[in-house]
Amino acid sequence: MTATKGRRPGLRVALLAAVAGAVLAGLLPPTGTPASAAVTVPATFHLGGGGFGHGVGMSQYGAYGMAKEGAGVGTILTHYYTGIALPALPDAQELRVNLLHGATTATLGSTALAAGGGGVEVTVDRQPPVLGTAADTWTLSVSGSSVVVRKGSVVVGTGSIISIRWSGTRNPGTAGSAATLLLVDGSSYRYGTADARVVAGRLEVVNVVRLHEEYLRGVAEMPSSWPAAALQAQVVAARTYALNRYNGGLRSSCVCHVYDSVSDLVFAGWAKESGPFGAQWVAAVTATSRSATTGLVATYGGTPISAFFFSSSGGRTQNSEDVWSSALPYARSVDDHWSSDPAINPTYAAWERDVSQSAVAAAFGLPDVVRLDLSDRAVSGSVDTATAWSSASVSATLRGADLRSRLGLPSAYVRRPYARAYGADRYATAVAVGRVGSPSGTGVVVVSGDNAHLVDGMVAAPLARLKGAPILFGTRTGLPEATRAEVVRRGATTAWLVGGTGALGGAVESALRASGVSTVVRIAGADRYATAAAVAEAMALPAGRPAVVANGSSVADALAASGPAAYKGRPILLVGATTVPPATAQALADLAVPSVVVLGGPSVVSDGVLAALPAPLRVFGDDRYATSAAVAAYFSPAVPQSTVVIASGADPSLVDSLAAGALGDLMLLTPPTTLPAGHARWLQDRPGIGRLLVVGGTAVVASGVVTAARNA
Repeated sequence: MTATKGRRPGLRVALLAAVAGAVLAGLLPPTGTPASAAVTVPATFHLGGGGFGHGVGMSQYGAYGMAKEGAGVGTILTHYYTGIALPALPDAQELRVNLLHGATTATLGSTALAAGGGGVEVTVDRQPPVLGTAADTWTLSVSGSSVVVRKGSVVVGTGSIISIRWSGTRNPGTAGSAATLLLVDGSSYRYGTADARVVAGRLEVVNVVRLHEEYLRGVAEMPSSWPAAALQAQVVAARTYALNRYNGGLRSSCVCHVYDSVSDLVFAGWAKESGPFGAQWVAAVTATSRSATTGLVATYGGTPISAFFFSSSGGRTQNSEDVWSSALPYARSVDDHWSSDPAINPTYAAWERDVSQSAVAAAFGLPDVVRLDLSDRAVSGSVDTATAWSSASVSATLRGADLRSRLGLPSAYVRRPYARAYGADRYATAVAVGRVGSPSGTGVVVVSGDNAHLVDGMVAAPLARLKGAPILFGTRTGLPEATRAEVVRRGATTAWLVGGTGALGGAVESALRASGVSTVVRIAGADRYATAAAVAEAMALPAGRPAVVANGSSVADALAASGPAAYKGRPILLVGATTVPPATAQALADLAVPSVVVLGGPSVVSDGVLAALPAPLRVFGDDRYATSAAVAAYFSPAVPQSTVVIASGADPSLVDSLAAGALGDLMLLTPPTTLPAGHARWLQDRPGIGRLLVVGGTAVVASGVVTAARNA
């Protein structure tokens, strides 16, 4: 991914001083330029995503969701492990499970589970065993390459291998036959034997257990309260994983087959089967056994697979090569929509994290990061590679898995958080948007929702935000039911109607009063220009406030600026392509407007009109979508980006963005099915964005557009 220099197509800003006629171009970074002086170094990166874990193999929350739907263990396993068979294979091997790795000391003890229990036998090399009871505490420590054993405060031996047996196991030695737990640094183990030795100057303590039941009963990788089929799938995955590791031989680092942690499988010993719902876990172990020495195993080509599993994904599992280096035929990306269902996965269906600038810069090995491109995606939807740019235009790239680990993120399924506000039609969508910005309050601003009369409403957002009111839609003939119901729900007492009776007829006023509104204020002029001036006057702003100027026929341009204009408390005034209407000129004078942002290029607002305006700054793009990006870029230093609105810029669904202006957020207008490339770049340049608010349903802003924006 390389950067090229040159002017950004479709995105232009020019500053024209009316007196001097001076022009300064290029205030925005051209396309492909990683950074410019106009781009600040963000203090924090707001990252969102879904899922927890590496994403390869079986999703545990997916197994849970499938089991809840009635899927059996075989269906679950063959879904997540592509092309496997599930034969019964011998599983009575003696598995060496590391309990303490790289320790300096260990404390041993015992607890009787039955009368006469608690006996412990400790053997140092080939010396005679030393017996103890539940009253005794044993301490193991390192001395060079040997282990020193103390019973209480007395040294009972020093040797290379310390063997430990306890009462009630298959091989208790002389410790006895009553059920007993061995305690290792406070954790309890019921089965097998244990040994300790020094490896690379550190203490390694290992529990030797039969895989078939002694090991599997202690595997603690899934809540025991989950459905039986999910538990059984987890047992088979654990059995398969352990067999695969057993077949790989002993690891020299621990003289073990597996660790008791997330490095392999969490092994909690007795705590698992004796804990809450432990009987259900033991039942799952039994259900997947086929004899006293065999159990179901996931195989590919007749060999136990590396049965990787993880908590949850972002909606699809990963191909193994997208996380590690090897392409495993059974670890293919498959659907995992259960993981994205908050009813199934309440904690990690969606997550958000704030990551500091210093952490991101360190992850990429850059002095700072001003742009973050996460658009390169694996088939699963997770980040394949992430590229960052510094303020000095130096770039660095990380694999998605490395991005996850270096930033401490739950998963590599990183994407911007979002919400969608929509209803069954434009009227219900306006209600939904209004509840986002003003969930309560007794004032409403009502504008026409008819396509023929949108021009009046396009100047209403600054007034609505000033009044703390949502923008709702009426029609020439009355109030749609969605609007009426919202007025009643709010207990609205005041309504400001923007537009004359040709847009909002008298029936609207009657319906509002019938719905409990006692004060109805109509703000209108003889035409759209006079209505915009009337709205500006109604805002009662102090003199000397800048304004936004748009062509009265370019609804999209005005709506693109409505959010930031509302946030900044700037009125929106209208001009013609070649004229400044008298109402607008009078408003500029009455408000003593010192400067204006003019929306649109010379074909939309002529240079002659520009020269008649106070200290104009022209902001425009090649089309309405590029203009919205240019407007958002211009206002972004002054408008918070906790939320950025994405709305349709296409007719007739453009009406949805009208209601969104009252939120006071930056707004990007988009075609229904494709996110413009300039929008993706704009988002990448602002990694501190909190969330995206998508206005309208999937028919007006398709899911693919949202995905592209979230993944940019």
